[in-house]
Amino acid sequence: MVVRFFREGLFQLIVGIAVTGTIATIALVTKVWNWPNAVVGGVLLLCGTMYVMERLGVGPSIKSRVRDWLDSSGYSIQTVQDIYAFHFVMTDNVGFRTDVFQVKSESPITIMSAKHTATQQQVAVFNSLARPEQFRFWQRVRIELLRYGVQFSNLTLEGEGVNFSDDFVIGRASTGTEFLRRVLFVRSGARLYQELLLELHNPNEPPSPMPASVTPQTPLPTPQSVG
Repeated sequence: MVVRFFREGLFQLIVGIAVTGTIATIALVTKVWNWPNAVVGGVLLLCGTMYVMERLGVGPSIKSRVRDWLDSSGYSIQTVQDIYAFHFVMTDNVGFRTDVFQVKSESPITIMSAKHTATQQQVAVFNSLARPEQFRFWQRVRIELLRYGVQFSNLTLEGEGVNFSDDFVIGRASTGTEFLRRVLFVRSGARLYQELLLELHNPNEPPSPMPASVTPQTPLPTPQSVG
C-alpha cells in the first residue's frame, strides 16, 4: 500500500511540475512575469494543478489500483484475459476463488464468487426429501442469505450453480482496506451458502467435503440480485 501511495503522489507531482513549469516558462519568455512573480505564481499554479487533478481523479488507472489492493491481501492473484476491461481471480488459502472484474471502463467493479454447486451426495439427499421439506430448506437458505445481505443468483443445486456478488464504485477516496472488506464480504456469503448445504447429508454417511468455488473458462455472467 505504501508503494501505491508513493506512485500516485509521484505521478501527480510530475504532472503538476510539468504543467506549472510550462506556464511559468511561457510567462517569463513573453515577459508577462519577472522572476519573483514566476516563483510565487509557480507555487500557486502547482497547488491549483494538484487540487484539480485530485478532484478529476487524474492518476494511476483503476485497474492498477485494484491489482495493488488485491496483491496486498497476501492471497494468490491471477490475471484473466477475456472480454472484460480487466479480470482478476483471487484464490485464498482454502481454495475459494473470487473473481474481480470490470465489464467496461465506465462500469463499477464487480466482485463475484461464481458457480457454487452441491455435491452429488447433497443433491441425492435433497431429491429424497418430500416437497414441503424441500421448500423449507430453500426458504431457510434464502432467509439466511437475505439477512447476510449479499447479492445472489437463482438458487439451484446443479447446473450453473449459484453466484454471489457485489459492486464497488472506486473514487479518489476509496481505500484498499474498504475494497478488500467488500471482497471478503462476498467470499463469506459464498461460504455461508456452502455451510447451509451441509444440512443436506445422510446421517448414515459422513458429510461431503465443502467444495471450493471454480473459475469458469467461459465469461462470467453479469450479477443480478434475487433478493
